[in-house]
Amino acid sequence: MSVVVRDAVKSKLIERLKAISRGAPAPIGFGRTREAAVPAMLLVAILPRNEPALALAAARSGAGAVALRICGAGTDLLAETGDLSAEEQRIKETLATVGDSAIVGLIVGSNGHVSVDDLRRAESLGVDFLATYPQFTPAGFLELSEVGRLAILDQHGGQLARGINDLPIQSALVRIGRPSESPPEMTVLDVALSRGAADAIHRPIIAFPSWKLAPTDLEVLRDAGVEGVALVGPRPDADEAAIEDEVTVYRDKIAQLGKPKGRQVALTSVPVVLPRAAAPAAGGEEDDEDDEEE
Repeated sequence: MSVVVRDAVKSKLIERLKAISRGAPAPIGFGRTREAAVPAMLLVAILPRNEPALALAAARSGAGAVALRICGAGTDLLAETGDLSAEEQRIKETLATVGDSAIVGLIVGSNGHVSVDDLRRAESLGVDFLATYPQFTPAGFLELSEVGRLAILDQHGGQLARGINDLPIQSALVRIGRPSESPPEMTVLDVALSRGAADAIHRPIIAFPSWKLAPTDLEVLRDAGVEGVALVGPRPDADEAAIEDEVTVYRDKIAQLGKPKGRQVALTSVPVVLPRAAAPAAGGEEDDEDDEEE
């Protein structure tokens, strides 16, 4: 398949994650300079339902980005969502409601399949980014040029991370694979695999916690080199007040962390894959020879 991708960043989410990867700007000269306000981490609110009021509540309380969902399975934290046709009107309403107060993107879940046409239609809605599971996503996803392209990775290290580095994927939402007997809170394994992901994946990373996230976990993730954290839920029936309360706690914790750590390896250029040259038509050389004889 031919893939044509330019490395120009059109996604505000990707721009902000890259700013965090660069770290806090160094002072210039001898005088005191005003540093750009780069947060220690980007807070991404994954809403329990695709409702404009919930998205506005998350933006109002300090989420840097808001994620809606299609093909989303129901969980203890999230309500089930339909396919693009079922959710399209709510997505449009949310974009109109939130406006420029927060970045709005779309997560494609594992409860159903999307076609290349679905992906292009989602892109045309005006969302800032699309995040998908590689194992469920048509390769035409790599050709999208008007949205940030994020992969949702179940991180066990190794081959998959290396493969992502060679594709025009701009960021990754990383879930840590956990043994079934793990306690609900963050474990040493979670920390180790988060650090391993930051070393292996040469793109900005958003932690997609598979454990019960606590505010104190943010400092651990920041120190591991992770650029963002997904705040999921907090429950399927959560109202605006519950969203605001949840986001505010984590927003305040991020503010206390100070400067971003910075992770230069995450700034590796996204590869540009050019289309294959067309094969010469059969018998082309013989035709040339005939022309010369004439």
